[in-house]
Amino acid sequence: MAEPNPLNELSESIADGDAIDWDEVCALAGDDDIRQLLEHLRVVAGVAEVHRTQIAETLGTTALGPPVVAAPAAAAPKRWGHLLLVRKIGEGAFGEVYEALDTWLDHPRALKLLKPEVASRASAPQILHEARKLVRVRHPNVVMVHGADSHDGRIGFWMDLIEGQTLEQRVREGRLSAGEASYVGQELCRALAAVHHANLIHRDVKAQNVMRATDGGRIILMDFGAGEFRNASSPGRPHGTPLYLAPEVIGGGAATVQSDIYALGVLLYYLVTGRYPVEGTSLTDLALAHAQRVRRHLRDARPDLPDSFVTIVERAIDREPARRFQSAGDFHAALEERDATRSTPAPTLLLPTPPPQPDQQVTAVQALAAGIFGLLAIVACGVVATRSFEVVMNVPRDFKASVQDYLSVGVEGMLPFALQWLIGIAIVAFFSGFRALLGRRGDGFFGGIERRLESMPATTLATLIPMVAAVCWAVAVWWHWGIVTTAGAVHLGVPATPPRIPLLDGEFKRLLYSYGEFAVFLSFLVGFAIWRWWPSLERRSTDPGTVRRMKYMSIALVAVVIISAVAPRRFAMEKFPVVMYKNRQSYVIASKGADLLLYVGDSIDTVRPIVRRGSPDVVETDTLLNLTGQ
Repeated sequence: MAEPNPLNELSESIADGDAIDWDEVCALAGDDDIRQLLEHLRVVAGVAEVHRTQIAETLGTTALGPPVVAAPAAAAPKRWGHLLLVRKIGEGAFGEVYEALDTWLDHPRALKLLKPEVASRASAPQILHEARKLVRVRHPNVVMVHGADSHDGRIGFWMDLIEGQTLEQRVREGRLSAGEASYVGQELCRALAAVHHANLIHRDVKAQNVMRATDGGRIILMDFGAGEFRNASSPGRPHGTPLYLAPEVIGGGAATVQSDIYALGVLLYYLVTGRYPVEGTSLTDLALAHAQRVRRHLRDARPDLPDSFVTIVERAIDREPARRFQSAGDFHAALEERDATRSTPAPTLLLPTPPPQPDQQVTAVQALAAGIFGLLAIVACGVVATRSFEVVMNVPRDFKASVQDYLSVGVEGMLPFALQWLIGIAIVAFFSGFRALLGRRGDGFFGGIERRLESMPATTLATLIPMVAAVCWAVAVWWHWGIVTTAGAVHLGVPATPPRIPLLDGEFKRLLYSYGEFAVFLSFLVGFAIWRWWPSLERRSTDPGTVRRMKYMSIALVAVVIISAVAPRRFAMEKFPVVMYKNRQSYVIASKGADLLLYVGDSIDTVRPIVRRGSPDVVETDTLLNLTGQ
């Protein structure tokens, strides 16, 4: 095999965004022509880097390799034109990214500023040419650039401030299902259709350049550093990320609409497999693999995927451009038709019922598991509530509750939690909508809180949540300790010190209700934190094992809080029939046939008298008659 050309390898490094020590490279140049060519490549790399760092710098991370050590940067300006700089959110070898406030529109923006030493090596028209390409595209699935200018010797352009995660980060959490990848594909087809309609070719569609925004999961195509006008694209050095390049582009051909479609097909392949259909360590390896038709088919990589999805992706990455989809609209229509077909059941009279797809099977299994878990949780709560009551009240064996009682008591015990959690979810949804309605003002308040939380180390925040919740629960238990002392005194048949609260009395029930309301509130807050914050905490923590253990501790705390509130459920919510037993008000706490088990007034003895209905010692009241149907 021929020795690789150093200039080709340098071009690949620029396209991939690898760190390059340009001073060392230029020092090795043999003559002035090569040195001049290297200086031109250095300018090209600078322009591309400003665009390439949009995603990684906004998130505070980089998937493009270690940064190049650059000369000391000039002091950060407080204002650039009409943009007020709020804070720096990223910095690369060639540019800086700031969160800025557009004082004309009172709206947050992301501002990219070239470093002075980079701008000095390229003319303003060259740099602003890149920004003009993005300004031409206006679409919800494409990052929107609002303008470009030069102020105080700094060249830059401003665009929408996007918060979320890249698809590369999402794949690291686990492969996507066919349905999820199909949704991403349709969104990106809409983006590419807008790009192509603006007479542009993106040339660098890849997982690192696509973001899933936090505003409802919107898919946004980023980074036009390698983009070019369709009529300006010509054969020559390939632009873009090699693993996503179409074979004709690797071979030196011009980028086209079909090469963008090929890159999108590779992206969908990567989303569901975590691998690429054609792999190699250099452009030469990739060109050889394409020439020899060495490719891993999607069916071999994921045998469980639906046939319709596999067929669409395989067509998009066909080595022959003519056999691919001829436009982004055709690609979108195929994905949309696939989803529509899967949602419509086949006629049972004409065709046999097809077996459920793997993702449908997973959903059905998950739903069944959730149903079984919910039923077991209800029964467990019923057992806890019923047995707690029977132990405290010293209920004899003959009057023990049945399995049916466990179920009914469990439903009644969990009902307050379910209803008030739904109210909590509705409140959260209301504030989310209210924040969106406020726009910039909402982001200023809520966004500031979120940024302060995100600025804390992930492990610290993950440890703080269960610790604070545990302290709050301990304080609430101490505040309601009269419940414990009363129950213990009744069970043991001895007076409590200080005097206990009369059992089954209104004051005792109010105390139980107060604790139950606190338990519902605390369990909802901790559960919301587990759902809302823990996935991101695990992703950005340097010690995910500790974060995961804190999550399990939080889940255990929620379970303990719920159980402690459900245990006295029968004391708090059940209405016990009242009778007069030997001229003392008493409560019927259990019955078996005609036998009644009584709790006599405020008695503290451990013996519960058993009387027979109609006994001369018992005078039945209207309460007993109404509840027993006599």
